[in-house]
Amino acid sequence: MDEQQAPILETAADWVDRLGELTPSERRALQGWLNASPEHARAFARMSRLVSDTALIDALGDARTAHSGTALPPLRRTDRMRSPHTARRLNRRQAMAAGLAGALTLPAAGYWLLGRNAPAPGAGSTGHFASTVGQRRHVALPDGSRLLLDAASRVAFDFTPDRRAIVLEHGAARFDVQHDPARPFEVSTPHARMTALGTSFTVDHLRDASELRVLSGKVALATGQGAQMLVRAREWAMIDARSVTGQGRFDPASGDWQTDWLDAESMPLGSALERLNRYSTVPLALGESRFATLTFSGRFRLDRPRESLALIGALFGLVAAESKGTIYLRDPGDTENQPVTA
Repeated sequence: MDEQQAPILETAADWVDRLGELTPSERRALQGWLNASPEHARAFARMSRLVSDTALIDALGDARTAHSGTALPPLRRTDRMRSPHTARRLNRRQAMAAGLAGALTLPAAGYWLLGRNAPAPGAGSTGHFASTVGQRRHVALPDGSRLLLDAASRVAFDFTPDRRAIVLEHGAARFDVQHDPARPFEVSTPHARMTALGTSFTVDHLRDASELRVLSGKVALATGQGAQMLVRAREWAMIDARSVTGQGRFDPASGDWQTDWLDAESMPLGSALERLNRYSTVPLALGESRFATLTFSGRFRLDRPRESLALIGALFGLVAAESKGTIYLRDPGDTENQPVTA
């Protein structure tokens, strides 16, 4: 292992660990760092595969120690370690970098760890899973249920002997739920609580609303104001802070974020921008706040966010133009390019 790679790996770990929290200026800094060297891009890709997988990091670290006969070098104290929270995050980033560095030097027997599944925690386990910009992530939950995270998404889970609770903190996810009548499986956002009834379903947590789509089975939906309804297979519902604002039927074969499609039917432009930003390393923004409520229909590629943004903007006579590291959707006659949060 080239010692010069260690700082690069540690920097990449730092970027990946904070990716879902970056400000527009920090995103621009990340883009500049990635463009500075192919080594940076390779290290970033490697760290993206390791993010949030603490069991793998521990396994790699143990294997490196066993192979070399020495422990990993102590973590260096830097000016970034200003609080216990910051210290814990830095420890994790350095562990990620050290774990990957160890993996690159392990003998063949050591690579067995990469395919080894960590023991699933039993009832009473808590934690979180996250994905990075542009990358979806498959996860096996402690109860045997399966989770697919959309890009730039995060969930927290709290499983007890009596219930299985998940909070979709941001982004979108698909849940394929293991049947267990003794422990209800609940997914919550700030707008609603959804209880699975032998189900596969998706939830999309947007800024002002949440969308539920049931692929099979049924989901009991409860809004923040206490309203309740049953959503069946091939049905969708949109919920804001007060009530169900829309519902209908859909065709699962038409595709969605799971197959890289933005399938819009009377979708507000602000909601589309939120979804496209999950796949864009360059921030996307609206030139004017009034654009957020414009609605459109059509199918657009999520994995080509710049192209899709330009195509959607053309429906309204708007243009996509980059300025200072951000791509704005604006009126061709406007000279101001100020971002508007979607």
